[in-house]
Amino acid sequence: MKKNFAPSVLIAAVCCVFAVPSFAATCNSTLGPITAAGPFSGSDCGNNLNYSGSAALCGGVSFSTTGTDVWQVSVGAAQNFTFSVTSAAFTPDIALLSGSCADNATCVNGTDYSTGTGTATSAAVTGNPGGTYFLVVTDSTATGAQCGAYNLTIAGTLPVKLQDFSVQ
Repeated sequence: MKKNFAPSVLIAAVCCVFAVPSFAATCNSTLGPITAAGPFSGSDCGNNLNYSGSAALCGGVSFSTTGTDVWQVSVGAAQNFTFSVTSAAFTPDIALLSGSCADNATCVNGTDYSTGTGTATSAAVTGNPGGTYFLVVTDSTATGAQCGAYNLTIAGTLPVKLQDFSVQ
């Protein structure tokens, strides 16, 4: 008995054999966008669980296994700001990513900012190209709740480009 395969079946089989798997976890939800300084609050429990345990954040720091928040931050070329996170529920670990909301994205200043129990603080962020960045709030201690309520403070300027203007 002679069997013929349709060309579409053969193409699908070849594509499956030669497909390159993707190893980067991308966020499935973001908060914001943040376009100006101010206080913000959140709770990262249950958020972006696809990052859970990932070891690629800013050179190997693991994400929380119970939740990670990602804030979209839109900045202009003349930005000059700092950010900090405080929490009584977990030890915050924060990072600012550029390019994409993926666990292997480029870290601004090349590092994450964890300073110990209750507070994580960044150095000043200045002189980067204008665009969209992603501020990650997680816990990398692997102890305790690893998530919970927190307060995010952004101080300084994040000037953004005017996208639309109308007079009615």
